Formats: sequence, structure tokens, C-alpha cells
Amino acid sequence: MTAFPLTDDFLTALRLAHTFHSGQYRKGTEEQDAAGVPYLSHLLGVASIALEFGASEPEAIAALLHDALEDGPTYTGRDAAVLRREIVAAFGQRGDLIAHLVDGATDDAPAAGQRKRLWKDRKLEYLAKLPDESASALLVSASDKLHNARTILSDLLVVGPAVFGRFNQGRDGTLQYYRLLADTYQRLRMPDVLARPRLQALFAELERTVGTLETACGLTAEQVRAFPNLN
Repeated sequence: MTAFPLTDDFLTALRLAHTFHSGQYRKGTEEQDAAGVPYLSHLLGVASIALEFGASEPEAIAALLHDALEDGPTYTGRDAAVLRREIVAAFGQRGDLIAHLVDGATDDAPAAGQRKRLWKDRKLEYLAKLPDESASALLVSASDKLHNARTILSDLLVVGPAVFGRFNQGRDGTLQYYRLLADTYQRLRMPDVLARPRLQALFAELERTVGTLETACGLTAEQVRAFPNLN
């Protein structure tokens, strides 16, 4: 019998995610519920999507920890570089691989107390680096973006256009970023991507979700691409 694919390392990752994001809530959820939605719900959702689309255990662990370097400094008071070393140390021989996959999903890794770089700079750099990432890193990255897009769409249907008030770039910048992400993933044709049909299915599902989100806003993909935010 084949060994169960998730080991105690996955539980270690879950504990780390809880530690790194303790006190963090999903954007804007305090408006709906006084208690807010713990950010861990997003991390679990991303790991779930990654597993559904063929993740190995290191990829699933990286999905749980994908925001550790971006947001962890705010909630732990420790620099992103310190948190990265903790990730490496926690997983033995697989630690470097897992940390590398987390790097691939990260658009900024600030020191504790340091502000993130400008939104436009971070997002354009993230888009530009995707063609150079491995299939494993792309699986983690696209799982994150799909969960975000699904959540925005779900909340749009519940609270309406006010959902975009949660984001600094508002409706136009948010939609354009996800449109450009979907476009970029769909163009990727590296051998390791083509060797993973479920990864290609993940890209297609992100495209479908982003298209549905645009339609719900009364917009076409062409209109969204033309917004000035990332041009």
C-alpha cells in the first residue's frame, strides 16, 4: 500500500502557520462579523486547492506558509529573513525546497516594522518573475491567487461592489492584477508545466474565475487589461 502523502511535517507547517499569522484576519471581514475571519482560513484554503490540483507534501506545506514572509513580520515582530530560517530549520532536508517555494509566492519580505514596497512595483515584479518559476512554485502561487479570486467573487455576490473598498487599489487595480495573473499563467508553456496537466487545469480554473468576476462587475477582459493601474 502506498504511504499516506501527508506526514507530521504537514502538522508542523500548520503549527507554524498558526504562529506566524496569529492575530491576523482576512481583509474587511470585521465588517461582516465582529470576530473577523482568521487569516488561517485563507492558508488552509490555498493548501486545499494545491492538494486538489496535485501538490506534493512540500508543495502543500509551502501553500500553508506562502504568506509567512510577507505578513509574518507584522504578527511575530521578527524579520522575514528570520522567519525564512525558521522554515528551513523546521523541515530538515526538505527545508530549503519548501523555503524556495515560499519565496516564489512572495512579493515582498520586509523586516519587522518595515512598510511593504509600493503596490505597483511589487505586483509588476511578481508578474515578471512567474515565467522563471518552477512548476512547483507556480502551483503554490496559482493556488493562492485562485483562492483569493474565489473569495472576492463570493464576497462581491454578498456585499456588492463595496468589497473592493478593502483593497488599496480599489476595483480597477484589483481586477487588473488578477486579469494579468490569469493571462500570464495561461501563457506558460515550460516543459515542467506541460508535464503536469492538473497544474494547467488550475491555470484554467483561475482564468474561469477571473472571467466570472469581471462579468459580475459588468466588464470585459479587454477593458480590465486597459486600466491604468498596472500600465
